[in-house]
Amino acid sequence: MNITLRKINEDNWRECIALTVNDDQLTFVGSNVNGLALAYAHKEMNPLAIYNDETMVGFLMYAKDPDDGVYYINRLMIDRKFQGNGFGKQALSELLNLLRDLKVESVDILHKPDNLKAIKVYESLGFILTEDKVGDEVVSVLKL
Repeated sequence: MNITLRKINEDNWRECIALTVNDDQLTFVGSNVNGLALAYAHKEMNPLAIYNDETMVGFLMYAKDPDDGVYYINRLMIDRKFQGNGFGKQALSELLNLLRDLKVESVDILHKPDNLKAIKVYESLGFILTEDKVGDEVVSVLKL
């Protein structure tokens, strides 16, 4: 496994929007089209493609809230063809290393409260579930 994070750009955005999750996961994550539109409208968003070697396997996005300075992750998805290989956990680890290099002290991750598989991955990396909510999502936090 050789997971890298790369910017979404004019060369790979179509590949990104073609990625999808399993039907039973559609309620857990917004579409990649929606994510890229959000990033276009909100310049603080950082959309990244997740690659295993030269194959795009997923999408994630993080930002620094311009109002309160809190860093948060609001997208993490692995295409249904590549799930179960540890790519999501490895990609999240890569992002956390990037944030540590930026001297970020903590990061939030937003997720649906019933996304038990994702919560298990987040907890394995040290995230702690809080009582905070953003819309219909809950917040887990990791002190870096």
